Amino acid sequence: MVAERYRVADLVVDAGAGMVTRGKETVSLSPLTFDLLVTLVRRAPHVVRRHELLAAVWPNEFVSEDTLSQRVRLLREALEDVSGEPRYVASLRGWGYKIVAPVERLENRKAPIRALAVLPLANLTGDPEQEYFADGMTETLISALARIRALKVISRTSVMHYKHADRRLPQIARELGVDAVIEGTVLLAGGRVRVSAQLVFAATDEHLWAESYDRDLGDVLQLHADIARSIAREVRAVVTPEERVRLGERRWVDPVAHEADLRARHFFAKLTPPDVERAIALFEQAVDRDPSFAGAHASLAHACFVRAVQLGAGLSVAEQRELLTKSRAAATRALAIDETAALAHIAIGGALLFLDWNWREAGREAERALELEPNLCYAHTYRAALAGMRLDRTTTLAELRRAIELDPVSLDVRSQAAECCCWVRDYSQAVKYATEALDLDPSYARAHFVLGRVFEAQGRIDEAIGEHERAGMITAGIAAAARRALRQGGAAGYHRWAVTARFGGRPPMGSSPGGGPRMPRVLGERPYFRAKNHARLGEFDEAIRCLEQACEEREVTLVMLKAHEWWDPLRSDPRFAGLVRRVGVP
Repeated sequence: MVAERYRVADLVVDAGAGMVTRGKETVSLSPLTFDLLVTLVRRAPHVVRRHELLAAVWPNEFVSEDTLSQRVRLLREALEDVSGEPRYVASLRGWGYKIVAPVERLENRKAPIRALAVLPLANLTGDPEQEYFADGMTETLISALARIRALKVISRTSVMHYKHADRRLPQIARELGVDAVIEGTVLLAGGRVRVSAQLVFAATDEHLWAESYDRDLGDVLQLHADIARSIAREVRAVVTPEERVRLGERRWVDPVAHEADLRARHFFAKLTPPDVERAIALFEQAVDRDPSFAGAHASLAHACFVRAVQLGAGLSVAEQRELLTKSRAAATRALAIDETAALAHIAIGGALLFLDWNWREAGREAERALELEPNLCYAHTYRAALAGMRLDRTTTLAELRRAIELDPVSLDVRSQAAECCCWVRDYSQAVKYATEALDLDPSYARAHFVLGRVFEAQGRIDEAIGEHERAGMITAGIAAAARRALRQGGAAGYHRWAVTARFGGRPPMGSSPGGGPRMPRVLGERPYFRAKNHARLGEFDEAIRCLEQACEEREVTLVMLKAHEWWDPLRSDPRFAGLVRRVGVP
């Protein structure tokens, strides 16, 4: 429970109770006049522009500026502020109004704020082409706040679910599991950016803090750090000395590079192979323009890693390795500029794992990323994946739970969680997570893929075929052929068909079955996935031969030798154990 009360000179303004008092006297104000006063007080000592007052006091209504002027006059009269020198409210001609009296916040907070969500910042330009800028500014603010360990900060994917959503704040807060939300607007004009933000205690819809920031575009990163510091101070979060130093660093960025970075984030968020490739090109433009832009180098590294591994369906081993090498180079440049770039540590860890099979150092990079940014959902899913590949069920499930807390309505996170549960053979939990994703979006391909994976592992081949078709991995015609093989020869007939058809499966950590019907055939042509079908047919010598070929080619998917249940019949074979040792799986 939060009481929103202010002392304004000799007045006490109680926003929650809707009262203004002067000593023992109650000052009578109409509801609109009171709302006008509270809006000005929340922003004191800053000027509130006319259009902002109109939007705050008369939302979704068309009201002229003359009406606003009349309302300000009524407020002044009620406060007995009609002399030549204003005591409470001053007017700045052609600009707006502000409180000139000293303002003190009177707090009586009983419930601590430990979890926050930054709702999508509203684009005030009115130009739909600028939406990418507002969304990117939202993500950057989330990243700044996410560095504060004492706060739980919801990830971008989940908050974007509420863009233009017609829901009250208490409902949004319950769905996201947060105590408070940050709302705001962003306006880009003439090489400057203006961000207005307010902190709202969600349970009571009470405003705790509001501020506006007007900066040159080159100072936009520092703008977000300043907002994060103000919010941390307002909610009384413990900020460590290291975090304080990082938030206080002055970081300039080239405006053209920053725009390319925000456009890249817009495309990356779509998580399809073409969009991620477009994001990679834009991140490259950003770092070419501003080689000192550590965040863009780190994002480039992350995008290359995701394209290589999560969205690697349809790529050859050589293409995946080339992307991972590019990812490592970008991450190395990012860390040379800013050792605290958490995404870069994950990318370095990914290269160490998939290219070098260096499990120990890959794990250390994951730990470092979480030390730097404990609210980074991707760091938790990455650590869950590392644990899942080692069959460490306890760590896997714990990290997945934390990732879902940070990104509770993300389809991708729940589907990835389902896939990791498959690796540790917790099929009931895998089905639960996949079903939850489909509750949010019944057509989500990756969730259908995971269900198909579970059903195939459980011998429910017909159901698996249906899920593969729903996932877009196979066409209706291919599904019909698979079912004919199943009817004629049972499970063995299906697996024999899969060998002939070169139908493989998904690479680890896939995000959505990209590539269409071509994807299964591309994978099925790789020795690792041919080995899968031979193993299921009991053709163990041929399976081992294919796996040895995959090892010679440095197939990135070999890190899944323990996690994939396909190899369970081979685990007692000394040749298979030798392959596991070569890949170094703990």
